[in-house]
Amino acid sequence: MAWFALDDGFDTHPKVRKAGNAAVGLFVRLGVHATRHLTEGHLDGDIVRSYGTAPNIRKLLAVGMLHEHGHACPRCPQPAEGGYYIHDYLDYNKSRAQIEAAREAARKRQNRGRENARRNRNGRGNGAESSANRDRFEDDSAPNRSRNDPPFEDSTAGQSEASRRDTHEGATGVPSPPLPSQNYGVADVGGDSAGSGAHAPRPDGPSADLAPIDADGFTLTDGMRRWAHRDGYASLIDLDHSTAQFVSHYRSTGARRRSWPDAWQKWIRDDAKKAAERRSAPQQGAFLVPLPGGGQTTPSRPSTTDQRVRDGLALAARLRAKEAAAQNTHRETS
Repeated sequence: MAWFALDDGFDTHPKVRKAGNAAVGLFVRLGVHATRHLTEGHLDGDIVRSYGTAPNIRKLLAVGMLHEHGHACPRCPQPAEGGYYIHDYLDYNKSRAQIEAAREAARKRQNRGRENARRNRNGRGNGAESSANRDRFEDDSAPNRSRNDPPFEDSTAGQSEASRRDTHEGATGVPSPPLPSQNYGVADVGGDSAGSGAHAPRPDGPSADLAPIDADGFTLTDGMRRWAHRDGYASLIDLDHSTAQFVSHYRSTGARRRSWPDAWQKWIRDDAKKAAERRSAPQQGAFLVPLPGGGQTTPSRPSTTDQRVRDGLALAARLRAKEAAAQNTHRETS
């Protein structure tokens, strides 16, 4: 997946204010189109006209966010006759050559990771992973693994030939693609879902022989602990033990997750849900023995076992609701 970059001051830029919301919406759509097709900012005239109205196109031309053939901007290349060009596109997005090189490097890393995983499985056998943990993560099988493998890291747009950004990247400092680092997971930035947090770039050196979870640098942060305590999971399970099981599982399978914090959260939710269900299972109470002579006993206090069962069932229901909400959010953002 490629990304069309907009900086965090875009919404208040004078050109954006002057163009208006409708024209800016057209600009974003055109940028996404250029990114998806790796045109390096060049746009076919028919595409532009099919995406927006003539007044909005004129507004973008007037403020300089879009250029037509024959423009006088010294920083931007000339589009083909009848076509358009997105102003300063390559100042924020990478070239097609760069993207294709990154994709090829990612494919090589993926192949190396799969080969390492096969070697690890052959060398370790069943490892320390229990069959129960393997059963609950059957989605790590090979057919699903290719679907879940992350996109290449430098997912930004470009074009076919080498651009001026290819030769000046070191000097000018191309902005990073809009992918959050692994450290900005769930509880590190306010305690909500980890969402689209992505892992750090994977190395090509000696650490390439590590399991993906180690090569990507997964670690249990203070923020992740705060999330588990805030939502009540830490009161149901041993957080360090569950995390050690999580790491052991992914070391033994060699699978890679698109977002390690998200995968860890799912693991913790599953563990907590099972713990709550175990607590809520009915327990055998004390036997009632009749007193000789038919004497009457004083009324007994409410059963604490019944109360624990009710509390456990309520907690399990809340956990199921949270898990469903998290899955819905993940599907909406994927």
